[in-house]
Amino acid sequence: MIFKLKFEDKTEYLTAKNQLHLLQNYEEEFFGFQDIQEVIEISDEEAKKIMLKNIEYNENDPDDLEEFSLYDTSVGDDFCLVGSSEWD
Repeated sequence: MIFKLKFEDKTEYLTAKNQLHLLQNYEEEFFGFQDIQEVIEISDEEAKKIMLKNIEYNENDPDDLEEFSLYDTSVGDDFCLVGSSEWD
């Protein structure tokens, strides 16, 4: 599943098995979830429309992409941070 976490100063996209798995792992990995203002589950269709900027884009690499969809980065149900507005 894909989740959007909204904070006062940023937005993060993560994958997890379910909301409990998300919050337990977020607590462990990032030492707390008290600052989270909203947790939103993102459907696969919506994730295909959300575009992420590749901050490590290499224009000299023909296989590298400047942008890709959130869906493309979100494979499986393992806990993983796949996008953040802090990475801009």
